[in-house]
Amino acid sequence: MQTYIARKKLSVVAALSLFVITNVSSGFAQEWVRNMFEEKSYDFGNVPKGAKVEHAFEFSNKYEENLHIAGVRSSCGCTTPRIEKADLKTYEKGAIICEFNTRSFEGPKSAVVTVVFDRPYAGEMQLMVSGNVRSDIVTEPGEVNFGEVEQGTEKSSTISVLYAGTEKWEIKDVRSEDTNLGVVLASPKQNGAGRLEYQMKVRVKDTAPAGELNSQIVLVTNDVQDNQVAIRVRGRIMPPLVLPDSVELGTVATGTKLTGRIFLRGKSPFAITKVECDDPRLTFTPPPGEKTNHIIQLAFDAAEKTGPIHQQVKVYTTLKTGGEAITFVKGNVVAK
Repeated sequence: MQTYIARKKLSVVAALSLFVITNVSSGFAQEWVRNMFEEKSYDFGNVPKGAKVEHAFEFSNKYEENLHIAGVRSSCGCTTPRIEKADLKTYEKGAIICEFNTRSFEGPKSAVVTVVFDRPYAGEMQLMVSGNVRSDIVTEPGEVNFGEVEQGTEKSSTISVLYAGTEKWEIKDVRSEDTNLGVVLASPKQNGAGRLEYQMKVRVKDTAPAGELNSQIVLVTNDVQDNQVAIRVRGRIMPPLVLPDSVELGTVATGTKLTGRIFLRGKSPFAITKVECDDPRLTFTPPPGEKTNHIIQLAFDAAEKTGPIHQQVKVYTTLKTGGEAITFVKGNVVAK
């Protein structure tokens, strides 16, 4: 068992073989699956009726073998799960997206989402999802979605919050942990359908960093209980240069040579001037000329050095603003 604990890189099949040999408890057979997930439960809290609400349970393949997700199911129709990516190489990341069905369900709801793996070995992971759908509160649209926003610019979106309950209801405050969001709340009014309506102008600031915007704003109301209601905020902040977060090589045997490609996109034509990487096993061939889309050819010679690969790759271009971008090459070299 000490050998198992000391290993920095452990194959799934080896882990399961060790389980049989040492005759530990049956729960260990699923431990290799659980170790890939840092988050195993999520509470949406109070959400408006009809709101678009989902959460990503992220995980990563920590093992030498390639993984495959055979399927995913939910114990309740209040939650619809989907697989972001079914096949994952070594160190590659994926996610199980769980969407809360706020249109067809009301009140407190919860679900168990089961993720089924069939390669390299059979295993299951159970994720817990819960939330409370407020039928007396409706938002139009169901979320704040900015779409694509150029980095360094601002963009605004308006959302209506409608209350159809019988109590004297009031939004006392609007909060967000994301300092790159701003909200202006107008005074309430009665709309034509007899509902109390608030108009909110939500703004993503020019300070927002590049990448996915996946946040929320929280309405603080005068309800005695359940006085907070969450509204989802989404978008993508686009940098001048767009590179993939990482390039996955998977598990590679010593002596193997691989080729690949890195896609690079800009908002205006540019040329690539240099590609830097400290690992001599990796070489890059950028295309000549100026254009908005480039494909960098990648070559990897595993040689005889074993161990994990996590190398930064920095690309330099002729763009005057934001002309540098970084990605990572990941994988693992094992003895042939």
